[in-house]
Amino acid sequence: MHSYLDIDGRWDITHLSRWLSTDILQKITAVMVDPLSPNADQIFWKVSADGRFTTKSAYQLNQAGRMGQNDQIWKDIWKLPIPERVRCFVWLVFLSRIATNALRFCRRCSDTPACDRCVDTPETVLHVLRDCPPARFCWARWVPIDRQTEFFHRDQEDWLRSNLSNEDMMESGLVWNEFFSIAIWLIWKNRCTVCFKGASRAFTAPTLAHSIQHKSLLWHKAWAAPSFKPGRSILQGDRITEQIRWQPPSTGWRKLNIDGASAGNPGTAGAGRVIRDEQGRWIAGFVAKIGEATAALAELWAFYHGLNLAWKIGCDSLVIESDSQLAIQLINNRRDPVHPYASLLDAIRRMLAQSWLVRIVHTYREGNRVSSRSTVSSIPTVRMNSLIRRVSSFRSLEMMIWVFLLSAK
Repeated sequence: MHSYLDIDGRWDITHLSRWLSTDILQKITAVMVDPLSPNADQIFWKVSADGRFTTKSAYQLNQAGRMGQNDQIWKDIWKLPIPERVRCFVWLVFLSRIATNALRFCRRCSDTPACDRCVDTPETVLHVLRDCPPARFCWARWVPIDRQTEFFHRDQEDWLRSNLSNEDMMESGLVWNEFFSIAIWLIWKNRCTVCFKGASRAFTAPTLAHSIQHKSLLWHKAWAAPSFKPGRSILQGDRITEQIRWQPPSTGWRKLNIDGASAGNPGTAGAGRVIRDEQGRWIAGFVAKIGEATAALAELWAFYHGLNLAWKIGCDSLVIESDSQLAIQLINNRRDPVHPYASLLDAIRRMLAQSWLVRIVHTYREGNRVSSRSTVSSIPTVRMNSLIRRVSSFRSLEMMIWVFLLSAK
C-alpha cells in the first residue's frame, strides 16, 4: 500500500490516477491515511453509522426500495390541511394497520373476518372504506358518474395513491384529497359506532354523507382562518430573544472556527477554518477540498486541518468552535476501532493530546461566522480563487466553502 503514498504519508493521486477513475479517486482522498494508527484494516457495515451490523439496519436496507415509494405518499398526506389525527389515520390506512375484522381475525383477536353489515364479505380496509353499502352510497354521490367505474375497481394501494394525490377542486370549494381523507376517517368512525354501540346509534347512509360534507366544510374554514396576529396573547408565553453572534476568546487565547460541507451527503465535500485572536483579528485560515464524503466526515476533516494549522502557527491556548454536535460527540466518545472514521478520529485525538490547551465548544451556525463586523478591515485577502477575494464578504464558513467548491469545478 505504501507505494501509493507520497513522502508526507498522503495519497499519491498522480500514481493512483493511472489506474482509477476520477469518481473513485474522490472517494479515496476522503479516507485518512494514518501510519501511526494502531488500527488494522477492518470490515465494517456500511449501512449503520458506527460500522456495526444490526438487524434493524439490515431490515431498513431490505425495505429501502419500498420506502422510497412510500416517502412520496407520506409527503402527500403530511401537506394536507386536515387535523393531525386524520393524517395519522390516513397513514395507518395506507399501511393496512387499522383494526378491521379481517386484520383482527388474522391476529386471532376475532372469531370471524366478516363485516358486521355484510355477513358474507370479509371486512378489509378497502371494503369498509369504499365497498360497504354506507360507504358506497356516499362515494356514489360525490364521484362523477364517468369516473365511478375506475374509482370502484382500483386495488387498495392504487385507490389510495390516486385519491391522495388528486388536487382537483370540488364544487363545494374543497380540494379532493383533503375531502377524501376526512371522508374515510368519518366513514371509519361510523363503522366503529356500529361495532361498539350498535347500528341504531350510527348514521344512516344519507345522514352520514351529509355529516361528512358538513364537517369537511367546517374544518376547511377553520384551517383557512387567519392565525393569531404577532404579539402577546393568552396562548403565548413570554419569549426572550437573544442574538447569536461570534464572540472573541479570552485574553491570550486564540479561537478556531471550523466547518465542513457536503453536496449530497455523501458528495463533493470541503472544509474551512479561520483562526482569530481576542480582538477578532485574522491570524490564519483557508478552505480545502476533501473529495467525496459525508457531512459528518467533512466536519471531522475540518477539525483535523484546523488543529494542524493551529499547531503549526504556534497556538498554545486554543478554543475550537464547531456547529456540528455529531462531530464533537464522535471525538469525545471512547475509541472504536470498527468505526468507519476510526483512523481520522485517532489522528484528531493525538493532536488534541499534544502539549497545549484546547477546548472544544459547540456553537450555533449563526455564531460560526467568518468575520465579526468590527474587524472586517483587518482581514487580509485570501488567495483561493478569483471569486473569493475577501473572507469578510461571506457570512459563514459554510457559505465560503460552497463558493470555493463551486468555483473549483
